[in-house]
Amino acid sequence: MKVEIDQSNKVEKTSRDTIIGIAGGGKIFSVVIESGVKKKLQEEFRRRGKPRLFVYRTFIAGAALALKYSGVRPADIIIDIEYVGQDRLLRSIFLEMWSQLSTRIPIVTFVNIGKKSAAHAVSYETMKKNREPDRILRFGELLKLTLK
Repeated sequence: MKVEIDQSNKVEKTSRDTIIGIAGGGKIFSVVIESGVKKKLQEEFRRRGKPRLFVYRTFIAGAALALKYSGVRPADIIIDIEYVGQDRLLRSIFLEMWSQLSTRIPIVTFVNIGKKSAAHAVSYETMKKNREPDRILRFGELLKLTLK
């Protein structure tokens, strides 16, 4: 099964909540990383001397947890290009994190999925408060995946 992942409000915008939406197999799902949680994570990354990894690892942790909680078991994952030129790094981070959550390893690609994607729609509608998020991610669960 193919699953698409999109983000509304990038992780680095710490004054706004980040929403990660997924769509695939007839299912849509969204998670929220609240601004306060992002600020706490960013401070922890700084404290541990890894400030440049904050954005990438937090985004991918959110995507991995969204997949886990949605119950969707994808064979192919298409992630919207959010960070140009970082595909290899993001794929590596995703596979590292996903291996902690599942034994099934999917194929991960990065593509501009566009505004007509259901993943874009669910993340956008959640961001606009027209749809309730399916889950709000907590600091502890994100910290566990982002900084081992």
